[in-house]
Amino acid sequence: MKIQTRAEKHYIMIKLIKSGRSLNEANAMMKAASAGLFPINAQSGDLQDLQSLEGGLHRIRQTRNDAKKLMKIKFAPRKLNAPREEVLAKWATGYKGKVPLNWKRDGNLIRRGRPNKPKPGSSRKVIRQTRVIGAKKVLKDFRALVNTLQALQRKHGKGNTRGLQKAYRSIRSQVSAK
Repeated sequence: MKIQTRAEKHYIMIKLIKSGRSLNEANAMMKAASAGLFPINAQSGDLQDLQSLEGGLHRIRQTRNDAKKLMKIKFAPRKLNAPREEVLAKWATGYKGKVPLNWKRDGNLIRRGRPNKPKPGSSRKVIRQTRVIGAKKVLKDFRALVNTLQALQRKHGKGNTRGLQKAYRSIRSQVSAK
């Protein structure tokens, strides 16, 4: 599979949003969200917060066998099998497919005839800075919840997996193009 450039991904995002498909189809939404989470479009602190939140929620959902494997490697950072933007976009949009994405253009985005020359920076007028709302507060509350549950486990000796699962289900993620 050919690795696509950031400019090509921005072009696909713009065309998907303007064609009205980005918020109706999960694959198109995933592509648009992934392009919006590039470091040039989003603040690095927001990306770090989202990645920490996604990683913590991933660890809550894992099975006992997965947790044992993680303990064996001494809590090394989570290895991502795709670019960070695509992993975060998958988590934020609820996309059920595999990552990395296939960035081959959809049928209605394929140009007929000779290709135009790329214009560097032309997407800057259309794709604004990505806003991440509420990630810091959720991450702070989430860390406080985990610390409280760990303190309770140390004091009483019982794990509260049900409480963690309930907290995981209460966190919502949403992507929209405004």
